[in-house]
Amino acid sequence: MRIVVLGATGATGRHVLSVALERGHEVVALARRPEALSDVVHEGLEVRQADVHVPGTVTSACRDADAVISALGNRKEPADTLSAGARAVAEAEPSRVAWMGSFGAGESRHRAGLLYDVILRRVLGDGFADKAAADAVVAGQRTTVFHPVMLTNGPATGRARVVPLDVLDRSWRFMPPKVARADVAAAMVTEIESPAYAGRTVAVF
Repeated sequence: MRIVVLGATGATGRHVLSVALERGHEVVALARRPEALSDVVHEGLEVRQADVHVPGTVTSACRDADAVISALGNRKEPADTLSAGARAVAEAEPSRVAWMGSFGAGESRHRAGLLYDVILRRVLGDGFADKAAADAVVAGQRTTVFHPVMLTNGPATGRARVVPLDVLDRSWRFMPPKVARADVAAAMVTEIESPAYAGRTVAVF
């Protein structure tokens, strides 16, 4: 498959690149600063300069792809970065999309626990509303929205669970558990390869 990756220079995005390339996919990494990926060399990787605030640079790349994975993280300046990226992807109408949001924002709001709700809003700032807005823009029958719990930089465990929010039978009173970014990346690539939750929002923990 030809997979476009947004947020490729970020901590989770780099794991997405590694997993997708290891599984033999052709990967197009979009980055505002392509030089930030100069250390990633692979015959299956193409790095393109793109900026979600110049939507044509994202949309044109996504139209040529079989699938899009977004690991865009929160950026406080400007505050609408995530929703801008979502609009650019939605405009391209790719066949498959795996979009990373945040557990505790948007559809999973108030499911993470009282203490985490407070922390998340402080950490994300104005980006809290942008998380929800981006999810809503990109959602659709071809999209799986991922809401990972607290992310860590630990190694992949292969034990992460992916559960649709509409059947999630638990919430956390104070704080949710943690999940490795590497496990989230693997789950997103797997969903692109064999969609099991298209049109739904899933928790990853």
